[in-house]
Amino acid sequence: MKTILMLTDFSENATYAVKSATILVEKLHADILLYNTYYDHPVMPSYAGGPWVVEEFVFRKDNSTGQLSQLAIQLRHIITDLSKDGFKPKTDYQSGEGALGHNLSIILKEKDIEFIVIGVSSHSNLEHLFFGNDTMDVINHSSRPVLIIHPKAGLKKLKKVTLATAFELADINAINYLIELGKAFSFQLEIAHVSLLEESEDPVKEKAMHNYINFLKQPNISYHPIRGKDIVNRLNRLCKENGSDLLALVHYQHGFFSNIFKKCTTEKALLSHHIPLMVIPGDME
Repeated sequence: MKTILMLTDFSENATYAVKSATILVEKLHADILLYNTYYDHPVMPSYAGGPWVVEEFVFRKDNSTGQLSQLAIQLRHIITDLSKDGFKPKTDYQSGEGALGHNLSIILKEKDIEFIVIGVSSHSNLEHLFFGNDTMDVINHSSRPVLIIHPKAGLKKLKKVTLATAFELADINAINYLIELGKAFSFQLEIAHVSLLEESEDPVKEKAMHNYINFLKQPNISYHPIRGKDIVNRLNRLCKENGSDLLALVHYQHGFFSNIFKKCTTEKALLSHHIPLMVIPGDME
C-alpha cells in the first residue's frame, strides 16, 4: 500500500494543504503519514543562574503528538465522507526533533512514500516557498515528488495536468510517473516544452522526446512548445488557457528551472497560478 506523507507545522496554510490533498488519498486508496518536526532546544531563562527549562522539550513533543492526533481524526472523517466505496485509509502520525530535511531522508528510506504534501509558509511569498529553509530542505532532500498547495490553490479536482519540461533525460521519468498517477484520475497530460530561445535549442533532444511521446500512444497526452523570454508568465497563461488543475516540473539542483526560479519575476508569476505545484526530483527513485 502506498503512503502519502503530509508535512505540517499546524499553521492554517499547512492544515488547508493536507485537507485539500485528501481527494488524492481517496482516489489512490493510499495510506496517510502525518509528520511534524519540533526542535529540541531547551530554553535558558533570562535571569542569571537560572536552571535549564527541560520541560519545554517535553511540552513541544507532547503538543506535537496531540495536534497530530487531532488532525488525523479530522482527515479520517473527511475521507470517509469522500469515499464512495467505504475506503478507510490507515492514518498514522509521527513527530521528530531536528532538521526537517534530515528527518525526511530517514522517513523516505523507511517508508514506501508515493509523494509528499506541504503547504506554503504563513508569511507566504514565493521567495520563501522556493528558497526558505523548510521548503527547500524538503525539495532538496526528497527522492519523491513534492506537492505544494497554496491556500488560493485548492485541489478540488484533477482533470488536467501540465508538465513543464526542458527535454532532459530525467523528464521521461516524470512523464512516466504522471501517466501512472493519471490512471487513477483519467486526467489529460499536456507536456509543455519551455525554451528561452525562439528556435529549438536542441533539435535532437526535442525529436527524441517527440518520438517517445508518439511511442507511448497515449490519447490523453498533448504537446505544447513555449519559446522565448518571460517563460514563467507564458507558462502561467498556458495553464490558465488549458484549464490545468496542477502544474508539474522537474527539479534539478543545477539546471534550467533552477536558473528560472532565481529570477525575481518568478514570485509574482507563480503566485498568479492559483493551482497546486508538483515538484518532481530529477533523480527520482
